Amino acid sequence: MAINTLLAPIMTPSPLRVAEQAVGSTASLYVGDLEKSVTEGQLYSIFCQVAPVVSLRVCRDIAGRSLGYGYVNFHSREDANRALEYLNFTPINGNSIRVMFSNRDPTLRRNGMANVFIKNLEVNIDNKGLNEMFSSFGTILSCKVATYLNGQSKGYGFVQFTNEKSAMDAINGLNGTVANGKQIFVSLFIRRQERQNIQVGMFTNVYIKNFPKEFTDDNLRQEFAPFGEITSVLVMRDADGSSRCFGFVNYKRSECAIEAIKNLNGKMVNDLIMYVGRAQKKEERQAELKAKFERERNEKFKQFEGLNLYLKNLDDSIGDVHLRNLFENFGEIGSCKVMVDSHGRSKGYGFVSFKTVESVQKAINEMNGKMFGRKPLYICVAQRKEERRAILKMVHPIFNQDVTYMNGAATAVMVPLRLSTSIVAHGFTQTDITVPSPYIANNNNALASVDAEKQHEILGEKLYSLVEQVEPEFAAKVTGMLLELEKIEVLHLIESASDLRVKISQAIEALQQRKVEEVGDAADLASALSSSNASHDTTDLDCAPSSSSVSDDSAELASAPLSSNA
Repeated sequence: MAINTLLAPIMTPSPLRVAEQAVGSTASLYVGDLEKSVTEGQLYSIFCQVAPVVSLRVCRDIAGRSLGYGYVNFHSREDANRALEYLNFTPINGNSIRVMFSNRDPTLRRNGMANVFIKNLEVNIDNKGLNEMFSSFGTILSCKVATYLNGQSKGYGFVQFTNEKSAMDAINGLNGTVANGKQIFVSLFIRRQERQNIQVGMFTNVYIKNFPKEFTDDNLRQEFAPFGEITSVLVMRDADGSSRCFGFVNYKRSECAIEAIKNLNGKMVNDLIMYVGRAQKKEERQAELKAKFERERNEKFKQFEGLNLYLKNLDDSIGDVHLRNLFENFGEIGSCKVMVDSHGRSKGYGFVSFKTVESVQKAINEMNGKMFGRKPLYICVAQRKEERRAILKMVHPIFNQDVTYMNGAATAVMVPLRLSTSIVAHGFTQTDITVPSPYIANNNNALASVDAEKQHEILGEKLYSLVEQVEPEFAAKVTGMLLELEKIEVLHLIESASDLRVKISQAIEALQQRKVEEVGDAADLASALSSSNASHDTTDLDCAPSSSSVSDDSAELASAPLSSNA
């Protein structure tokens, strides 16, 4: 955190003054709720009017932006106390600042001792109003009303006293009283971790939604009063005061809250079915919904466990109907889907669900590795992401790190990727490549964000630089041949130096073999031409059989990758 400290322009102190400074070094005030544009100069000009300032700073991030708080140091605690009394809640640049003594020991602040929680506050009550309301019960360390980003009160706040007695006196004196026309609820603050540990059956706060828009706090209280003593009622409203059709009722005892839920949940009110349940924090509610969704998904997955096939390396021309036609001969199909992007283009993978395990095994045995379009099809039994990761962690320690996995809802643990048949035809040895490493997965995802032409350019530049180090003379030709491989295979070669050397040597052999064939073709062509000249006149040479041999040889040479890619 970058700190910009402003020193007050004071004279060099006498020895007595130095001693006073040492004793008063703890006389530091925390200044919060600072508007982002407030500078050290502004703070100094305001605080030095009350007492001599030793130094001050506005805390900032590494970019130099204000964090919204700062510290002011005085010569003595008396000076700091005077500044606190006069300047607390003073408006600076439109924001009322919050001033309190700085406490460098965080234990008091973290343990929540003597901290009071207040809710159901009227929206016009601000920090200053809350401070005035509680100041008669003891010395206040901190006082704050929670607000939204626009500065509007959330209806609750906190007051922390110096001791527990002051906090209990405030609770006994103000809990249930009316402030600005609304009954407030005051209690000791309970930390979130402790609140989460409270048993579900001990709740007193009830959440209600889907009641009539004209319902007021009094209407809600009248509806829920028969079930026990109510401490607070609140109908949530928009900024313009219109009801949001949900609210809260807090009972004194948990039995009353449970009884209200049993009797009022699902009740019809003005043609609306009202929902009544235990009030929950957003995080708790989301956790419950996530757990429920996970259970339902697991149950659904168990129904199709071992029956769902994952298909990868699908040609772009294959759609749902085509995929069903390919697999319907192996047994009854429950569902069939090719995954597509937002533009309707195939992502290259999909799923086929059969009714029997026998159909699944038969489909894998007969279809895995078959060529459809320009790609060999890969098939395996679909796995959940959690299961796949667990297996990968056991098999490959590198996957214990946080890595980005390849796209696809379910993939196999070991994915054999074969080289394209066009490269095999030019002299490459057909081999298998295992699961791509995190480097490949991350780069594959990065390449997905650019178009196909740019992908080819990026891979070509990277591959050329590596090939040039091994075989500088034929780097361009070899790179062109290797770029005919599938993108995932090219990524693998970029990462694996040993596999790249193997492929480079295979490419060189293919080039040399092609050169030998070219020499032989040229010799045959010369021999054919000379024999034709001996037996035919010049006019017959155009239709001689050797001309067709020339055309065939030219076509073969044109189809060779080195003639086009080089």
